[in-house]
Amino acid sequence: MENRMQLIFNAASHLFINKGYARTQIKDIAKEIGLSTGMLYVYFTGKRDILNFILKGTIEPSFITREFELPISSEIFASLDNEIMDAFEKIKKHFAAHLNDITNYPLEQMLSDAFDVIAKHAIGCLLIEKNTDDLGKLTGYYKEYRRDFYDQVLMYISLYMKEGTFRKVEYPKYCTRLIIETMSWWGMHIMNDAFELQKDISIDAAKKVCMDNLLHAYKV
Repeated sequence: MENRMQLIFNAASHLFINKGYARTQIKDIAKEIGLSTGMLYVYFTGKRDILNFILKGTIEPSFITREFELPISSEIFASLDNEIMDAFEKIKKHFAAHLNDITNYPLEQMLSDAFDVIAKHAIGCLLIEKNTDDLGKLTGYYKEYRRDFYDQVLMYISLYMKEGTFRKVEYPKYCTRLIIETMSWWGMHIMNDAFELQKDISIDAAKKVCMDNLLHAYKV
């Protein structure tokens, strides 16, 4: 059961990200994991519940291996949008915790934490980014979250420049964008929706490559 649910999570997330939620049919998911369409309906009553299952599993990984009464009821996901928004609010609050004092929060740790934020929720974030028309208010909130995260990283970089641990750059806001997009590439895209996927790379290896390049580029 646990293995089957993980297979559904992996197959459906890959299709929703790369083919799109609207264009993916239940039979496509079933085919991806070698099930009959009828068997997939044993687990889920419809495609929307599969999407919600993935989003819920992104913010709460243990949810994927929970024991369910089948098929999984839509009622479980009644407050999912608010749960996701609350999770992202906690992420923002935690990541901003050192903005008032970076004395014991070096550049390396900030970049490491920022990478982890991106990588941990990569599947859920990509689902929203690739299916904006299908996720209503969650899409609008996610755009605000992305802007806030960018602002937080920019503030940290500005503080490190004043401190002398981040080299002086002419365009801090563009360097911030480059840093976030670099982390997003290695933490989200390379294993999920890149033109040339690198599914064999571990998240630890991806982080090491990313951090090595960013620190060599900017650390003083």
